[in-house]
Amino acid sequence: MSSAEHASSASRPSLAGPAINSTTSSGATAATLPRYQQLVERLKAQMATGKLSAGQRLPSLRRQAAQSGLGLNSVIRAYGELEAAGLIIAEPRAGYRVAPATQAAHDTNDLNASSQTRPASSRHPGETQHGQRESHHRPRAITTLTISDPAWQAMANASDPRLAPLGAAHPELDAPAVRRLYRLARTQLGAHAQHPSAYALPPGSSALRTAIAQHLSHHGHPCDSDALLISQGAQHGMSLLLGQLRAAKGRCRVGVEAPGYFGIVAAIEAQGHQAIAIPARAHQGLDVAALERLLERHDDKTPTLTLDALIVTADGHNPLGGQLSTPDRHRLLALAARHAILLVENTTFAELSFDTRHPWLADLAHRHADRPMPALISLGSFSKTLDPRTRCGWLWLSRPEQESPLGLQAMIRARWANGMGDMPWMHAALSELITSGDYGRHVQRMRRCYARRLERLRAHLSAALGDSVWLPPPSGGYLQWCGLPSLEAHQLEQLHQELLNAGIATLPGSLFNAEQSGLRLNAAQLGEEVTQNAARPSDTAPRQQDILARLTAHLQKALAQGEG
Repeated sequence: MSSAEHASSASRPSLAGPAINSTTSSGATAATLPRYQQLVERLKAQMATGKLSAGQRLPSLRRQAAQSGLGLNSVIRAYGELEAAGLIIAEPRAGYRVAPATQAAHDTNDLNASSQTRPASSRHPGETQHGQRESHHRPRAITTLTISDPAWQAMANASDPRLAPLGAAHPELDAPAVRRLYRLARTQLGAHAQHPSAYALPPGSSALRTAIAQHLSHHGHPCDSDALLISQGAQHGMSLLLGQLRAAKGRCRVGVEAPGYFGIVAAIEAQGHQAIAIPARAHQGLDVAALERLLERHDDKTPTLTLDALIVTADGHNPLGGQLSTPDRHRLLALAARHAILLVENTTFAELSFDTRHPWLADLAHRHADRPMPALISLGSFSKTLDPRTRCGWLWLSRPEQESPLGLQAMIRARWANGMGDMPWMHAALSELITSGDYGRHVQRMRRCYARRLERLRAHLSAALGDSVWLPPPSGGYLQWCGLPSLEAHQLEQLHQELLNAGIATLPGSLFNAEQSGLRLNAAQLGEEVTQNAARPSDTAPRQQDILARLTAHLQKALAQGEG
């Protein structure tokens, strides 16, 4: 800052004010609080005394940092906690304003509870101690999502074998079960060479559907093979049911998590529906409380939200890694039944959940069939748990009756029209792998493996970047959200491009409709040999031994520029 700028800044009245020595609302002496929390208390006091009035704009993050003498990250964290308590409102491209009095009065004790600290790398600015944020959503939450052309280029880069594989959500393929699958596939391919039919016609191989149903039932998800339809992966299954929904009801309003997987938005748009953003949070996934408020509010300023369908990832949220609690699952089922919303449960990462494995929505609907339940379809796939090259997934219909447009017979006809069928030799190989128990043992092994790799990745980034990075711990899978709250959108795009130039593929948070700046990273292929700098180079991929060193070097550079 120049001397003139410094003098000008010093001449302006600071909204931060002098240090407070009084006792705060949390019972602590302000001087003993972390500096960001002292700023929180000062601003709260100014709101309480009327010095800051409802609707008044707060200084920008950078201006507040200059006025208060705090670092930019400390100001981001302070504003985030005030927003979480409903005391201030973030307005896109307009900064922060003091919330209306009725909103600001909403349970400010939540802010005091959120001050109980947990490691900064695991908590996002504005989260409470449980990793959740209080939501006071305006109609912005009912925003149509779109997929832009850069998304496809980013996906192409993420799948480029010449780049370090931190982008696309591909699992570890160097596993015994994967090798056995292809031995079985070669055997089955030879056996099917003279087969008179080249297709495994819908609903798919009976042996495979039986194997999947038995596997799911054995692991606590009671499933009947007659309720399964084999697809070419979860994305294909998603497109099939959205197409049937369009044929049955015309253009529909389909709720999606935001942030959330952009492939879902692409499928919605391709079938002519409207995608409606519903907030999702780290640690909890879909914000069911916010959804309930949006569906059931009846004030004049904000229209009540209506949805025809809702797509939810209850386990292993992509990209934040959160997981719905069992009470929230019950609450979501009741809410969807009350509002006649079709629920589509995406279970692609569910089998890779770590310590806590909740019942699936399909399980709860089965257990409580005596209660009102919504129409429910679950999507599964081997792409994230085994190998995306199998091109095999399934739809599990909770109501497979023939007369429904989304019933099994109608879905079979749609599947037949959309590609006839699949590769019978792959179906046979998969069914043998599952029936032998090798697939189940593989999932258990990879669950432990991915947990270790994610922990190493988080430890490395946290040690190198400290409080500048937000690393919410995933509930399962192998994807890690790397929040970079001090970066602007253009700075994140520049970082993404510089990483590509350095041979590292990532996916920027903008693809996931994330409000906060960040990257999604894939730890699946960061084995111990990579993190310990002992990987062997290959002809088709960059040297792996310095992936994390190069990644953190570019992150440090971008964060330094963001704070400058």
